[in-house]
Amino acid sequence: MNYSIEPKPAKVLNLRTLRELNESLYLTRTDDNAYFSVKKPENNSDRDVFGLQTSNVTIQPTVRPVISMKGKRTNNYQSFVIEPKDKATGIVVVMIKLEENQTFFCNVRILPLSTLADIAEPEVDSRLLTINLEKSKCVLKTDITITASNTGEALYSVHDVDVNAIANLVTPEEIIELKRELEFQGSKLMAHYFQEILDIILNEAVPVHGKPPVIPDDYILSLPNDQIKEMMTACAITGCIALEIIGANVILDLNRDWTTAGAFLGYLL
Repeated sequence: MNYSIEPKPAKVLNLRTLRELNESLYLTRTDDNAYFSVKKPENNSDRDVFGLQTSNVTIQPTVRPVISMKGKRTNNYQSFVIEPKDKATGIVVVMIKLEENQTFFCNVRILPLSTLADIAEPEVDSRLLTINLEKSKCVLKTDITITASNTGEALYSVHDVDVNAIANLVTPEEIIELKRELEFQGSKLMAHYFQEILDIILNEAVPVHGKPPVIPDDYILSLPNDQIKEMMTACAITGCIALEIIGANVILDLNRDWTTAGAFLGYLL
């Protein structure tokens, strides 16, 4: 039996909470001018970029709420692009979705050789920036599912970890080790922080005829500031965990932008 798909406690004991971590961060929110639509300026009002400032001016990951597509739109997902620093080579797309029975999907797509500019589609008719994953040079992935146990504690399981897109850069043995690290250590940390924001989603999402509602694209932007900050921090941590794992095992000196992700994690954790 595959251990990774067995539900396990999502909470990592003795790790600082998002609320505690946010005492060390300053959240900024600015217009995302670099990705405004020229043809339809009315679509630009919700195109925001969030920065997580630290006491070190060289460490400031950014998070953008986006609409993600791969050929067609990934329906009903709230999506975010994480850059470890501005215009970084190596980005992560986090897609979250609430399903029935308080099941929460967190799909992580790692683009270690791409920039945001490579996949951005600013002229697509959407109020949030649209990104197209099919334009990426390579996409690695891990899918995490979070559910509630019979005591109300969050459980997580990992599905469909795929790192074969970088097989030409490493040995078969290194592929196995990379998948193991992403599947176990990395996903466990990601699940810990996403189980914290699960309350935000559940409290805001009122079921319709027993089914979770379709959460609108601008849902995140309408949250109270403290909840926005927790959402953005969870996304930034998840993205930086993924980039640090891939960077340290595969990218190495191909480019060093991934080291900023590791520096952000070192600052917080």
